[in-house]
Order: sequence, then C-alpha cells, then structure tokens
Amino acid sequence: MLVQFSVDNYRSIKDKVTLSMMSATKDKERCFNIRNYELLNSAVIYGANASGKSNILRAMAFMRLVVLNKMKVIQSTDMLPYDPFKLNISTHDASSTFEIIFFIGMKKYRYGFEMDTTTVYAEWLYADEKGKEAKLFYRDADGEEYVNPSFKEGYQFFDKKNLKINIAKNQLFLWKCDQNDGEVSKSILKWFNNFNIMNGVEHNGYVNYTMHQMEKEDFRDEIIKLVRTADIGLEDIQLEETDVPKDMLEKLIALEKFKQNNVEEMNFKQVNINTYHTKFDEKNNAVGTEVFELDREESLGTQKFFKMSAPILNTLQEGKILAIDELDASLHPMLTMHLIKLFHDPKVNTKNAQLIFTTHDTNLLKPHLFRRDQIWFTEKDVYGSTHLNALAEFKDVRKDADFEKEYIQGKYGAIPYLGKFEF
Repeated sequence: MLVQFSVDNYRSIKDKVTLSMMSATKDKERCFNIRNYELLNSAVIYGANASGKSNILRAMAFMRLVVLNKMKVIQSTDMLPYDPFKLNISTHDASSTFEIIFFIGMKKYRYGFEMDTTTVYAEWLYADEKGKEAKLFYRDADGEEYVNPSFKEGYQFFDKKNLKINIAKNQLFLWKCDQNDGEVSKSILKWFNNFNIMNGVEHNGYVNYTMHQMEKEDFRDEIIKLVRTADIGLEDIQLEETDVPKDMLEKLIALEKFKQNNVEEMNFKQVNINTYHTKFDEKNNAVGTEVFELDREESLGTQKFFKMSAPILNTLQEGKILAIDELDASLHPMLTMHLIKLFHDPKVNTKNAQLIFTTHDTNLLKPHLFRRDQIWFTEKDVYGSTHLNALAEFKDVRKDADFEKEYIQGKYGAIPYLGKFEF
C-alpha cells in the first residue's frame, strides 16, 4: 500500500511536491486501515493543460524505472536517466530527489534517493515495524555513511573503518543487496514491480497483457463479467487464431533468414479479438449473435475499456497500486465512474488496491464519489514550476459542497486562464 510519494527537480516540478494517500479528514468512507494508519483507496489529480499533473505520475514511473533498473545500469560508465527542471539555472544541472513511503505487509518502509545522470548522491532506507523508524542504511557521497548491523544483506558491503559503502557511484545500494539475494531488498523490488503506471491515451500497449490473461479461463470469465456490467452491448469476447494470409506474410518477411524458409511450412498465426452482440429479427426477438472485430468495428471507448480491463482486474485481485494518466480519455463519464467505484467497493476491492489517476472530467468532482482529501490540483506558477495541493488543504470547503461548480468557478485554482484572441 502506498502512503506517500515526494519528488523535486523533475520535469516541471522544481520544488518538492508530495502526494499523500493518508486520510486528512474525518470522513470514514473510501479508505481502509493498516496498523494505526488510515489510507485512501484512490486519488484524482486535476489541473489545466501543461500544469504538470501528468508529471506527478511520470515521476512515480521514473522512480520505478530506476529502482527496477530497467535501463540496465551495470558498468561504472553507464548513464542514469535524468530529467531536471530546466527553467531555472539553480536546478538545470542539480540533482533530483525521489522518496516513497509504503507498506509491505504490516511493515512500513521509507525509501529514497538523490541522483543525476552520473551519480547517486544519497540513498536511504528506513523500516518501521512497531511505530518507530529504524535506519537500515544511509548513503552520502560527500559524508559519512551507515549500514545497520541488523541489515545483514547490506552490512557486508560497509567499510566500518572509513564509514563508506563499497559501491559504484552510479548504482543504487538496493540493487547490490538484491544481487546478494537480500530478503528486504527483494521484497521492496517486488513491491515496485506491483506498482503499475498506465497511459490512458496510449492504451493499445496493454492489449497483449489482456490477451494473455484471456487465455486463463477464470480470468477471462471475470473480464467478460466486468465488460458486461459496463452496459456497452457486449455478450461475449473471444480470441480467434487464424493463419496469416500469404500475401501479407510475404510482405512482412524481410529478414534473410526468413526468406530461406518455405512460407507454407512456417505456419504463422495471428490472433483477433472478436466481440459478440445479440442479433434481432424484424420484431426485435433475439435470433442469434453477430461477431464484430474489436479493433475495426467497436468504438474507441469499447476498445479502451476492454484493453484496460485486465490490468484493472489484476490490480483489484492482488491488492496492487495502479496509476493511470488521463483515465477518462475516450471513455464516457459513466464508464469512468464505474471503474472508480470498483476501487471504492469493499466487496470488490477486498485487498485494498489503490487507484491514482489524472483527468479533466469535472463530472467526477462529486462528494458521493470523492472525499476532499482524495482530490488534488496541480498549478504552475509564473516561473513554470508545478505545485500540488489537496482540496482538503483549502479552507471553508464543506464535505458536501458542489466541488465541480466551485472548481470551474476558479475557487480552487488549477484551471486555465483563457486570454482573448483577435485577428
């Protein structure tokens, strides 16, 4: 479970911003308890175009990318990813800092690092099992460092005489602990692996995962059940495997090693996603079904709903965290609301999965859907820097207020200023 995420000097974010999933009001719905913490099931981020709301999620994705070493930094000369705030000379070449607080089981961790393209300047890990933080390790490129003797997977790399950790300057200590089969580091990497970030506009990237999940009968039944609840007219969804037409195959085969084979013996297959709709006669009696090809005959909204269904269901079933940029793109407001309510329903969200997303859809700004501490706003100042604030931080906003009306009126900021245009 995510407790809090902080970042500074990343893209449009100059100074530190923090997104918290901790309850900040006395409301009792749409939250869950772990130890003495009350955490939210979801959070939504609003803001004008180019205000930086997507960069909040990108910062999360960036931290996940680094922690899981997706860029394969192995040698000491390998470069780390780096994307600082470029509109100020004090940050253009400065390091960026990322920190996240989260639960694994009943143990709370606080992990973070400070880095640029060549160097990890600082890195830290704290663990809290019974209400008090214990420092497991701390790195400081310019000062003394520390590894707790109880943190055995990391203590062997600690030079006690010089108070320095033996590690290349462009690598995370967490990676080294994991390479030594460390129990704590492995659990943290697994947690980050279960923190998924999706782009709601470029949803085609998730179709392969959904198709793979459709091969599992139990999961396929759940996907179909979810799609049916959306009331988009689908009765069934099937994967159909067919041979790739020879003329298409000959155009696709460009590599020399393929050209040396007999096309007929290669037996290439393609998989189509077909949807099934009820067919009626002239008296509107059901007489059978009609098959549609998903990508060619269904609406963009139907395509997106289906392709995102598997990641959403998997998040709910396994209690993961899912962040989606522009969840509402191509979706009717009622469908977006339907997906959000899955995370708010304790009968569906039995493992306390969390949803974080950005949107422009003001129809969702309703007290019956979101509490004040679930609603966040991004706004850029005159210097191009993104600021992030929760609605709960605004004074004199009632829990039953018309959030949508007050937002559009500019009471909370985070809306575009539209100038006058003339030829």
